[in-house]
Amino acid sequence: MLSINEGDDPKTINDYAKQNKFTFPIAMNHKGGPDVVKMYHVDAFPTNYLVDAKGKIIARFVGFDEAEMEKALRKAGFKI
Repeated sequence: MLSINEGDDPKTINDYAKQNKFTFPIAMNHKGGPDVVKMYHVDAFPTNYLVDAKGKIIARFVGFDEAEMEKALRKAGFKI
């Protein structure tokens, strides 16, 4: 899992990650680098993608719907 943050400062991101005990990396989408938000057509936060081992996007979720995410993960072969 990788998270891409758009617009928050590093301290806010780090504090939030520590508070929520996140163990995955959080990258920043910033000026001067590739615009991941634009590349993946993100127009709402959160937007989540499920990517298979070959790099193919197999599911996209706009907003957070835990039941739908779990359903897609199961379909992709993950045990939850």
